[in-house]
Amino acid sequence: MSLKEAFEQSSFLTVAILAAIAWTVFSAARVLGQFDYWNPEPFGMTPGAGVVGVLVMGIGVVLAIALLGAFEHDEPSPEPWPPEDA
Repeated sequence: MSLKEAFEQSSFLTVAILAAIAWTVFSAARVLGQFDYWNPEPFGMTPGAGVVGVLVMGIGVVLAIALLGAFEHDEPSPEPWPPEDA
């Protein structure tokens, strides 16, 4: 599904999801920039914890993109009632 189609179906939700994706990518870049990879601390904010956090944020971004792609699908939809005779 294109962003145009998603925006036509639900503009507020599309903008909210895109803003959340942008904020998560910005936060992931900020997390990666806070660590001293060559001289890591033995406790607290370690590079390993930062990498795990970035992986979790990446999974969140992938799920948000999948949510945008799910807007188009109307299946399964209920059958019309009353049934039409053929």
